[in-house]
Amino acid sequence: MVYLQASIKLKAGKLEDFVSMLNKLTPVLAKRGMKLLGSYANVVGRLNTVVDLWELPDANALQAALSDPELQKLAPLVSEIIEDETQVLLTKLPIG
Repeated sequence: MVYLQASIKLKAGKLEDFVSMLNKLTPVLAKRGMKLLGSYANVVGRLNTVVDLWELPDANALQAALSDPELQKLAPLVSEIIEDETQVLLTKLPIG
């Protein structure tokens, strides 16, 4: 199991549109075994920024999902809403 942290800079005033888009993306990505663990908006720090945390079945899941025709249909929305995105793959540390 791996995790994806996406730090997303939204275009100004697009938070509501982002939430709507994420509600459309989540079921599409779930078909690929990706589970949204949480989506968080900054209260302090860089304006118009959200952080999403996803659980992925493996490190290749994101690349496979990007080729999904349903996801590709949503691509125009992404460019209207998102200014910049940084994605990081994480593994869980063996603590506890």
